[in-house]
Amino acid sequence: MEVLVVDDDRFNLTIANDYIKSFDMKYEVTLCNNPIEVDRIMEENNFDIVLLDIVMPKMSGIDILKQIRAKSKYNNIQVLMLTSLTDSKSFKKCFENGADDYIGKPINEVEFFARFKAAVKTRNNASILKEMFERIKKQNKDLKELNKTLKDTQFQMIQKEKLAAIGELAAGVAHEINNPLGYLGSNLETLAKFILKIQVMIKEYRDFIDNIDSDARNKEDSTINTDISNIKEVEKELKINFVISELSEIIKDSKDGVNRVSKIVQSLQNFARTESDDEMAINDLNMIIDEAILLLNNDLKNVATIERNYGTIPQVLCNRSQIGQVALSLITNSLQAIKSQNRFNGVISIKTFLEKDMLCCSICDDGEGINENIINKIFDPFFTTKEIGSAIGVGLSISYDIIVKKYNGQFNVESIPNKKTTFTFKFPVRKNEEVF
Repeated sequence: MEVLVVDDDRFNLTIANDYIKSFDMKYEVTLCNNPIEVDRIMEENNFDIVLLDIVMPKMSGIDILKQIRAKSKYNNIQVLMLTSLTDSKSFKKCFENGADDYIGKPINEVEFFARFKAAVKTRNNASILKEMFERIKKQNKDLKELNKTLKDTQFQMIQKEKLAAIGELAAGVAHEINNPLGYLGSNLETLAKFILKIQVMIKEYRDFIDNIDSDARNKEDSTINTDISNIKEVEKELKINFVISELSEIIKDSKDGVNRVSKIVQSLQNFARTESDDEMAINDLNMIIDEAILLLNNDLKNVATIERNYGTIPQVLCNRSQIGQVALSLITNSLQAIKSQNRFNGVISIKTFLEKDMLCCSICDDGEGINENIINKIFDPFFTTKEIGSAIGVGLSISYDIIVKKYNGQFNVESIPNKKTTFTFKFPVRKNEEVF
């Protein structure tokens, strides 16, 4: 334990030093007879107890006491005033400025021992309490970190289970749609070929009827003329000319529809594909975004127009379903922001570009925007501004974790309330991953 004794009288310094050294415990004692040097000496050492004379030239003991108590790092140091003063005002002033006790002068051995021993005990107790406080503080910090880790782990496990279930459901639905879709596409191909044959055959029938009609008129055969007139009348009633002209277009539209459904099913299968977190492949970000738009097209067509501003970007090594999930979540978020305003003319602008070694995508909507007081919370798990039961608030949190934690990327948001919101995510493209 380190002790500082400050007194302008060297005799008092010697007595105090002798008394302290005579105790059973070992103390390192520093003596100072120049009050101006106290601040420097205390900065250079780590004292536990300070014995401080009140009446000194240049600087009084009370001034030094104020100087000590002005610094929070000295709060637990025990300060005992050495004084020959006996008036209550002096004692009051000392205690008001932070003195812990006093020792009268001339120094009495019994009094010195009792008061010094009490100061030592108080200092030891304060050190123990401080150590316990630091230990509890550290344990509390460790518990908070552990609790956060457990919550994050639980959150990720829940989301993985949910996504796995959704993936299985989507994959099953896609499979069920894909089978009849295959039949339909095949049948349309066959039907298109059959219709061509029927059209050729009808033309032959008409040519034949026209020839018979010409012969009948020459021979004035009323029966044949009547039959031919009846056939032409039925054709007119059934609008056969219109039907024949529309058949090709109907088949073409049907095949386009089948191809569109096929693309939707493929997008659904890509999105629902259950890949492990480390399963990577070379993918085209623009194509991933197109698949997300395709899945949301039914909602988008009545609410917002998509503006695509795709840049010339490299293909990148990534987990397709994870990046697809990010794109789907952000576009859905923009869609909901526009819907909340009960509008049907919203605009969602999607831009992809390369910024140094980062592959970037920004998704901007002209929806309701985000208030400043909550913009720092939107990536927190389960945070949502939607009505209870309408959303669980995990889309942005999962997207943030995917880009920032899994891809060492960046995820930024800028918003002007009631005007627009722009989400931008970026992740690095290493040179050996680039495929153009």
